[in-house]
Amino acid sequence: MDKNRRYIGVYAALVALPAAAAVLFLLRDARGDPGPGHPAPAQGIVYHLLIATVTVVALGALGSALAARLGQPRVVSELLIGIALGPSLFGALAPDAQRWFFPAGVVPYLDALAQFGVVFFMFLIGAELRLDLLGRAGARPLVVGHATIVLPFAAGLGVAVLLRDTYAPPGISGVAFLLFIGVGFAITAFPVLAWILRERGLLGTPIGAEGIAAAGIGDVTAWCVLALVIAVVRGTSLAGVAVTVGLVAVFGAVMLWGVRPLLRRLDDRVRARGEVGLPIAAAMICVVLLSALATERIGVHPIFGAFLAGVVMPRGSRLVAELTTKIEGVTLWVMLPLFFVTVGLHVRLIGFTAAMWLTALLILAVAVVSKLAGTAGAARAVGASPRDALALGVMMNCRGLTELVVLNLGLQLGVLGLPLFAMFVVMALVTTAMTQPLLRLLGHGAPAEERTADAIA
Repeated sequence: MDKNRRYIGVYAALVALPAAAAVLFLLRDARGDPGPGHPAPAQGIVYHLLIATVTVVALGALGSALAARLGQPRVVSELLIGIALGPSLFGALAPDAQRWFFPAGVVPYLDALAQFGVVFFMFLIGAELRLDLLGRAGARPLVVGHATIVLPFAAGLGVAVLLRDTYAPPGISGVAFLLFIGVGFAITAFPVLAWILRERGLLGTPIGAEGIAAAGIGDVTAWCVLALVIAVVRGTSLAGVAVTVGLVAVFGAVMLWGVRPLLRRLDDRVRARGEVGLPIAAAMICVVLLSALATERIGVHPIFGAFLAGVVMPRGSRLVAELTTKIEGVTLWVMLPLFFVTVGLHVRLIGFTAAMWLTALLILAVAVVSKLAGTAGAARAVGASPRDALALGVMMNCRGLTELVVLNLGLQLGVLGLPLFAMFVVMALVTTAMTQPLLRLLGHGAPAEERTADAIA
């Protein structure tokens, strides 16, 4: 009994009383204003950031499950959710609630997380790019892959001329606006197309292999053109643009002939040891982030460095397989849904005039027709049957998440204003959603009975 009383006394003197004093001190100090250099709103930002993230992840999972049932890639459902959570629907119906879920102070933090998601997404795309397939495909996918970006790019230039006076942001050069709109029409979503072809059972067929090869060639070319466009947008002179392009070429050479052999040696060491240790995994992540940092400092964008970091990764590597598996989960389940929300927060369809809707329809029509005509025409010219040529055109018309990455980049650079940004987002949504039904209508492939929809969208 005496022993217990002693324990209670010691606990009261050394734990309870100091704790009570600390609480009283904090309560008294909390009544005053926060001192200089100690802003209190950070706690509110974390609070709302967690609420927004939980909301987005939960709705994204539900939307992905629904999209899978409807035979659509998850990018369609997640983009619709992002638009619905923005001012176009949620903000129009319940503006106070929308501002509570996504207050202005939280949006920059959401955007920062989303940008990391895009960086890792582009790394995954680069790591999954079938370089062997591109090398073995022969001349036909090369012709089709370049034709599928050249005609839409040229058509985009024509549309940009019509839109420049009305929709070009002030302070942006006409050349930069024209080039960026052209790239916006030229993009094909390589990862979404791969998902759709796998769902349709076409990935291992000749038409599916040719479509993937053409999309890969076209996308790599389009990314190179986009790097040039960004150099033009950010360059202050022709000499500055030339320096930027030259630095990008040097960086690419260093990655291909310097970093790639080192990664192969690192992979050989992992194979010999039989395990991927934390230092090696951390080194690989640093390669991705440093590559992104390098292209950002060069003056293009971090997504190019991340993409190239994926391209130089060893194929068939256990090290890369483990790394991409771990990155893929948090990127696809958390960061990319946040990216869709940040896109949706900028899409304001409420208040669109009749002229704006007509412009959106013009953009959609030109995007679809130019892709179909450029791809199908080239495919027919090199010997494809009419049915296969049209199917290739439908495949290349799929734009998906890759288009959204490009559009968001245009918004960040100030090349796209919000109305035109919203119109192109609608185009990306419609062209992605129409791919699978049109392939079904053409009789190409049949959906597998049991497949997951957790592929990269």
